[in-house]
Amino acid sequence: MLATGVRLGLPKVRTVAATGWRYHRHGVPSKVLQYERYRVPFDRTSGQVVVKMLAAPVHRHDQGVIQGHHAGPIAPIFPIAQKTLPRVAGVEGVGVVEEVGSGATLGIKEGDLVWVNNPTVGTWATHIVTDAQFLDVVPNRADVDIEYLSALSLFHTAYHLTHNFVNIQPGDVVLQTGASSSISQICQGYVRAKGGKLFQTMQMGRTEHAHLQAFYKLRGAHAVVPYNYARTNYMRRLLSDVPPPKLLLNHTCGEGASSLVGLLGDDGVCVTYGNASHKPMQVANADVITRGIQFKGFFFPNWVQRQTRDARMRVHQNVVESMTISQGHGIFRAQRFKMDGDSEFAFSNAWDAPLASRKAILRMVGEYGEWRRPRADQAAWNIGRAVWEDLIQQMWESAGTTEVPHSMKYYTPFNDINSTFHDAKESKQMGHREVFFRRPNAPRHNAAEKAAEQQK
Repeated sequence: MLATGVRLGLPKVRTVAATGWRYHRHGVPSKVLQYERYRVPFDRTSGQVVVKMLAAPVHRHDQGVIQGHHAGPIAPIFPIAQKTLPRVAGVEGVGVVEEVGSGATLGIKEGDLVWVNNPTVGTWATHIVTDAQFLDVVPNRADVDIEYLSALSLFHTAYHLTHNFVNIQPGDVVLQTGASSSISQICQGYVRAKGGKLFQTMQMGRTEHAHLQAFYKLRGAHAVVPYNYARTNYMRRLLSDVPPPKLLLNHTCGEGASSLVGLLGDDGVCVTYGNASHKPMQVANADVITRGIQFKGFFFPNWVQRQTRDARMRVHQNVVESMTISQGHGIFRAQRFKMDGDSEFAFSNAWDAPLASRKAILRMVGEYGEWRRPRADQAAWNIGRAVWEDLIQQMWESAGTTEVPHSMKYYTPFNDINSTFHDAKESKQMGHREVFFRRPNAPRHNAAEKAAEQQK
């Protein structure tokens, strides 16, 4: 039988025009990433699929992939990881199927909302051409944001961490490092839904530290303490009124996680799913020998490869269903950026901000995307409004002004992106660097900065 495209008189090979972030060699992202227009051939008789991308997150490990550091753990799992350059950056994302090759055997049709399950495909582009096996169909629900679906791996990881290792019962205690990470914020909703008590640690140094601490407690964390606090007897006194912790979710490793292992109860489980500190975790012999602490690990790409497509789709249903719950009391802090104009800000927030607490999401089409849906969950909006009013009150008490900052860049600490992506003159004209560094604990609007200069 002739291919569908041939029957309709269409050419056998289609040239798909795309725009995206590519790199022709491994290195520092600010030097090797290029926003390019290019064309990708698509054979209509093959098993490939053309996907119009809608959104893709910017993860911290994207930086390591671009630099070439993550070729080791990914290459054995995905042999295609060694394909030649240039390559499109991005390890996951969500899009709409635009055309399906006649050779595709999986149940994918035009108009399906799909998630890219292979980190070697490259998702920071307006259009991608990839094999059908690298795409999973996800439910297109009006009450789930596109940004959430694009970062499906984060929800998957949080789901497995809170469901697969320990059967959390009401009243059980769970420890976790890295409270500001997206996975930790999603775990707040999952543990709260199970009735557990989540004790999280978070690094000091943020401008909005107190506001984040109150926000996380509002959404499900029982307590949020600094790393140095977890190493003192005050932490043991804090845990003296609750049952011994059964589970430790380790995101940072290093000394912060090593001190929490000693707080686990006998026969507890420590699950490591990240190494944000890039330091090893030291474990006492007694924890393994006499106390029976179990140490396990979770790597989401490994899970994707071990499961069949039908098994992944069933878990997708459960995870997407829980997203509506997470949006109510465990929503992770996402920040949208237009890929055609705001990508540099997204890269800076994701990579140059060691204390960032928001997940950068690239939107491919429109200002917020033509597929953008209004928020249907009122509880999340109420929480956000309450936190914003609390921030305004703090600004009034500290800075004496309630002028609303125009962007998160006025109070989110990250390195100066204009030193790499713009010139110094433009950085001076924007002025937000001077606003932050002159008074890091009380962000001020540019109008207040100009008034201070006039007084001089």
